[in-house]
Amino acid sequence: MSTPVIEYSGGSSWGATAEQVQLKLRNAPAWVRARIASRTAEAPPARTPASRPAVNPDEIIGWIAGTCCPGVSVPVHSNADGRTLPEQFTDAAWRSMLRQTRTAGKPVPLTWDHHGPVIATTRDLAVLFRIARSVGGLIGLEFEARLRDDDLGRRILAAAADGLGVSIGYHSKRQWHVERDGIGTVRIVDDALLDHVAVLPGSATQRPAFSAARCYAGTGRWFGCPVKLHTRAQLDAYAVLKRQAGVRE
Repeated sequence: MSTPVIEYSGGSSWGATAEQVQLKLRNAPAWVRARIASRTAEAPPARTPASRPAVNPDEIIGWIAGTCCPGVSVPVHSNADGRTLPEQFTDAAWRSMLRQTRTAGKPVPLTWDHHGPVIATTRDLAVLFRIARSVGGLIGLEFEARLRDDDLGRRILAAAADGLGVSIGYHSKRQWHVERDGIGTVRIVDDALLDHVAVLPGSATQRPAFSAARCYAGTGRWFGCPVKLHTRAQLDAYAVLKRQAGVRE
């Protein structure tokens, strides 16, 4: 008895070419070939993968990292209540802004001063946000961004090497007031729409509302922000938070 020859059709996906299908099924019954022909005609068109912006390592000169709105601010004006009060963001507000930076909605830019050029945006993942933590709990929202090897990137790398203030532009969605000992009335922001984050150069006319919000820049490999930049900003924030809480050294 001779050994039977077994042919396998192959083509486990619609990626098989018509020539491959015909070759595999050349000895198949007519009804099989007809069934395959009908299914091939109904096959969905091939999809072209969406292109993603590529990061060229040669274009990256360094990184900048810092914190946003930790602790209590100096008195700032709110159109929502018409008052000028110290302000504090809750964990819920930080998380709502973080979720916003990770959705496909309006991109959040990191800018050089409030109305200056854009350093990076969340659109192409050139700036990333997360929640900063310390041994004492949450510090707040923090960011990291690549600096490109251009005039702006080189200027920021030099200016922020020893630290710069950070400010944000936002729209309050939910807030209330509380009374704090030694401070008075404080505005509590519990939900907010983040418009942008601004690195404030030394020449900026506006000072950061949150003195605990700082950032640092430094050189580093293109694929990872140096941990020391985050650490320096977090230590600055933690020192201010302890003083605001009345903790003495």
